[in-house]
Amino acid sequence: MRFRDELAAAFETNPLEDGMDHPAERIMERALQPAAKRNVLEELRGFVLDAAHPDFAVAVLRCLGGCTQAGTPAWRTALVRDALALDEVEIRDAAVQAAERWGGQAIRSVLGAHAEPVSWLRAYMQDVVEDLGA
Repeated sequence: MRFRDELAAAFETNPLEDGMDHPAERIMERALQPAAKRNVLEELRGFVLDAAHPDFAVAVLRCLGGCTQAGTPAWRTALVRDALALDEVEIRDAAVQAAERWGGQAIRSVLGAHAEPVSWLRAYMQDVVEDLGA
């Protein structure tokens, strides 16, 4: 619970801004260090896929996209796929943002296979798929 509280405090005191580093990224990077890793990836996955708290889920996912040690490529791909399956459009948008930062052909395939019902997000997703194919 301490990890969640630390992240929540960082989001509460520092608004997320596109293109700017956020203190929560450093908290996540520290927690993802091999010496500190306990069930951090499972906790992060739970935070991201918690549609009951979409604002927190979005904030975590947007910051997680900037973490260089955020699991394996397979873990990141599964997280993006599962986040895209949620009803919350804000979480799906954050998943595409993270996917764009993480890159990779597996993530590109997940984005390409997703049938997005929201037109603006579908267009953004297509742009990311094209960018990742380059």
